[in-house]
Amino acid sequence: MLARLLGLVLALSWLGLSAATAAGGPSKDILRGAWTLEMDRYDRPWLTFNDVNHKTVFRFGCGTHYELDAVYPGQAPKQDHTEATITIGNGKTQMDFAGFTYAAPENFPPDTSWFNQADLGHPDLGEDVWGELETQFLDLLSSGQPLTVSAEGKSYVLPPVKASRWRARFQKVC
Repeated sequence: MLARLLGLVLALSWLGLSAATAAGGPSKDILRGAWTLEMDRYDRPWLTFNDVNHKTVFRFGCGTHYELDAVYPGQAPKQDHTEATITIGNGKTQMDFAGFTYAAPENFPPDTSWFNQADLGHPDLGEDVWGELETQFLDLLSSGQPLTVSAEGKSYVLPPVKASRWRARFQKVC
């Protein structure tokens, strides 16, 4: 009985963790969130991972260009629009993304920084090369493996993408 009570106290303590670590990254409990594919008011798709508090941890969408937003796992920027790089990997492959960090908007977990990047970092690529880069990134996301987002020696892990027919729906529009 005492062991169960102690386990319950530890579990409740773990659930009560802040949405961000002292270093500015998300807490380990983000694994309990959910992936969704939603269409915005312009019928553009957004593949999004929200934590249990319905805060955006990661999202990728398209419209006039591709957009990648994620909680930045590294040190919080001293000012908005600070150059930064994140790496997203799935245990088999990884990709680096150059972009910028900002104070997180209201729809992101509190006390986090926001990484933003457009066009997978390559807006000027020819269509054939762009298509290969797009396929590589979509393959990374749809691998069925957990995704590790890292920067500055810090990281967090998201569960495998699980959103009904997300890739087919995404590619149909984009």
